[in-house]
Amino acid sequence: MTVSPARHHSPAEAGAGIVVSTESAGLGNRLKSWVSAMRLSPRALVVWPVTPNMPARFSDLFANDCEVDAVPEAASVYSSWRLAVLPEDETHLPPGFATAGAGAHPLIRAIGKAWWKLRGCPDDRYRYMLFPKTHSSRTTRADARHIDFEYGRIPQPIRDAYVPLFARIAVRPEIVARLDAWAADVGIDARTVGVQIRTWRDDSRRHAKYHRAAFGRLLRLMEREPEPTRFLAVADDDGVLKALVERFGAARVLTFPRRTPRAESWASPAGIAEDLTDMLLLARTRRMFVSYLSTFGEAAWWLGGANAEITVF
Repeated sequence: MTVSPARHHSPAEAGAGIVVSTESAGLGNRLKSWVSAMRLSPRALVVWPVTPNMPARFSDLFANDCEVDAVPEAASVYSSWRLAVLPEDETHLPPGFATAGAGAHPLIRAIGKAWWKLRGCPDDRYRYMLFPKTHSSRTTRADARHIDFEYGRIPQPIRDAYVPLFARIAVRPEIVARLDAWAADVGIDARTVGVQIRTWRDDSRRHAKYHRAAFGRLLRLMEREPEPTRFLAVADDDGVLKALVERFGAARVLTFPRRTPRAESWASPAGIAEDLTDMLLLARTRRMFVSYLSTFGEAAWWLGGANAEITVF
């Protein structure tokens, strides 16, 4: 029997059909970009640049075999932090769907939210929009057909498309083993409320605009919960978690016993791995209080199956 030699593919042919995620910002942004690449192609790859704010390598965090050093020739690139919206999604998303960082001018959306509130909040149109905010025109569609930060407003068919893709993310087993052990020890269950706090400690403008007012709203949300309720709290700063423990007690406020300071998590691979641990623990809760416009809490919601009840503060 004669065996034909294997056909050698040209570099262009080898890269055809591949979509490469190249997002270089924080952990939540990178996960959303990676999963978007998965949705766009069964041949999804990741370029994971190590930067001053992301010292962890892809292989420090994940076991998936999809990282490449550079974009292959003829491959497509997905470089956005936004979840990809495909043509088939548009039938479920009317123009102007997004509220959190949509395309309309903030003043127009502020008027829309005021009118919505005057009518008694008849629907969930502005449920997750605390402040009128736009994102860069480079990443924002004029028709505002985006699903980022829209949580329970996202139509079920789109959630059904993305949840299995987030489930493909294979976290390194030693990270999972450590969080499993701690979660079992403290007894995280369906009654535990997840609390995710983005203080924006690295951005003084956002810290003043978003966190200072938001922290008061968070305290009021927590105070409304009955006494047995426990909170799994994660944050980008240890000080804010200490304040919660002092106010509500260590028996009610659960925090993962990290080995790295939260405010300096960006400075070491171990810190980023513990950020991922916090995200995965948050994903196990069925109710979450999450910071406005933070992809950390958003990614946790997706990783948990996109069905937890969300309150944005």
